[in-house]
Amino acid sequence: MTAPRAGAFAVLRYNLDINSTELITRLREEKSVLIVPGDQFELDRHVRIGYGGEPEIVKKGLTLFSELLSELQSRPR
Repeated sequence: MTAPRAGAFAVLRYNLDINSTELITRLREEKSVLIVPGDQFELDRHVRIGYGGEPEIVKKGLTLFSELLSELQSRPR
């Protein structure tokens, strides 16, 4: 079996009032998950996620990302 030489990724848009770099910094610091902020590609309010890795690792990372998004949505403005 030959290991893949590339991975898959998606660019996702979100509707929260937080810059993508700030969002990803919080994700990394609070949930130990690393994804790429969209403003590195001039796409603020977007994130780039890789999903070509081990399915359980990807699922865990997405679950933790979802937790942070829920926490941010429920905070008072």
